[in-house]
Amino acid sequence: MRWRIIRRKTTMREHPERIPIPDCQHGFLYRIYSRNLNLGVYREDDKGFVGIRLKMGHRYLFTEFHWDTGPPFGTANPLELIAKCPIDDLTEGHIDQAAKQYHENQRLFQWIDEQAAILGITPESE
Repeated sequence: MRWRIIRRKTTMREHPERIPIPDCQHGFLYRIYSRNLNLGVYREDDKGFVGIRLKMGHRYLFTEFHWDTGPPFGTANPLELIAKCPIDDLTEGHIDQAAKQYHENQRLFQWIDEQAAILGITPESE
């Protein structure tokens, strides 16, 4: 017999207890409720949370934007401030024009992954 995994389609919803944009602090790690992330470091310039996403077996840095930025991109509800991120570079990665290669921000990836392990959660939502 062949088993099928049936996944319930979930829709994003507003969390009234979320931390509003003016109260979010640049460079701090938050526990968030979003489509793809459980943890994210807030970037003030684009009102986004960069965290680790899992898609098709591949884990990589990805940004989701604060709910208050509105549809269709506002999908992250920050629920709890966790810690100050010691890494200044909060970009997902960099393109090396000369080598025509993309390099992921490994220091940020590793730090978020370590924080998730300390907290006993997965950094990506499932």
